[in-house]
Amino acid sequence: MKNFKILNLIDIPWMSGLSDYAISQAQVLEENGFEIYWAATPNTKPYEYLKSKNKKIIAISDRKKLLTPFEIYRTYRFVKKEGINILNSHTGRMQTLSYILKSLNTDLKIVRTKADAREIKKSFTYSKVSFIITGSKYIENMYKTKGIDTPIITIYKSIKTEEYIPLEKKLPYKIGILGRLDHVKGHIFFIKAAIEVLKKGYNCKFLIAGYEAGLKWKELEKEIPEKYKTYFEYLGYIPDIKNFITSCHLGVISSIASEAVSRVAIEWQAYGRAIISTDVGSLPEFIEKDFLIKPKDSDSLSQKIIENLNFEKLEKKGKENYQKIKEKLSYKDFKNKTIDVFKTLINPA
Repeated sequence: MKNFKILNLIDIPWMSGLSDYAISQAQVLEENGFEIYWAATPNTKPYEYLKSKNKKIIAISDRKKLLTPFEIYRTYRFVKKEGINILNSHTGRMQTLSYILKSLNTDLKIVRTKADAREIKKSFTYSKVSFIITGSKYIENMYKTKGIDTPIITIYKSIKTEEYIPLEKKLPYKIGILGRLDHVKGHIFFIKAAIEVLKKGYNCKFLIAGYEAGLKWKELEKEIPEKYKTYFEYLGYIPDIKNFITSCHLGVISSIASEAVSRVAIEWQAYGRAIISTDVGSLPEFIEKDFLIKPKDSDSLSQKIIENLNFEKLEKKGKENYQKIKEKLSYKDFKNKTIDVFKTLINPA
């Protein structure tokens, strides 16, 4: 694999689940002998992150713009000059660019990695794709319903498990939600459920962590009656996810849509905490039925929280989740399956 070169093409502006998957996948490959290059859009979160890590980057235009002959030619020259072997496209637009580049250089191989909920369109560009990697069975089924017959594999992104940090059996119960403030994340239903729990006299504190995106915390805070405001704490963006999760007794994912991949579901469980989740997107692939609720159902969420307000019960479930990630959805599996796919492209059967 030494000197085997992969160009990851990503043209989105956010550090989303898609970006997270792309960067984690590339890190695995880089650690195992592949040379990794990037095509990314300047003045975006992924570009700035990659630049801060001194990655080799070629600038690519914004995802809302048409690909121009000049941009295609400039990217082709970069691919030729650097001796790129594999184009790894993380969006549909970048798949189109990869198709064109392969038309100009038939020795190139194309991988399509998909880790977002954007609709799939059946396209002639799949005729030149060697392999599709999806971040969940939910996405894999999107391809199958479209009748796309390119070889496909689901590889769940995971994180390295560390030593289990015991639950602190001390009131109040700390119940956390982790993710950007956005309507799709369903924070309003988390807040409504929390208020119902507090109305019934349970000793809880509700922690909200994540940067402001489609929503501002001041907007959400207006939904909290004055007498309950002290039971809520907004922490904003937090760099130390592990510390936040392990400070909680219970996690909640209240998303109303999307969640084609869910890094936060893996994180809550990898750090040994119980989690209640809506049953949207890929979440039922990670969360057991007894801990799932319907989206936008704050009554069911409040009841499910109350059912689990027991330190022994929370500890038991947290440890089960920890073992599940360690043994069934492990970082080792993520690494080995990813490497196997790219090895297949180097040495096809």
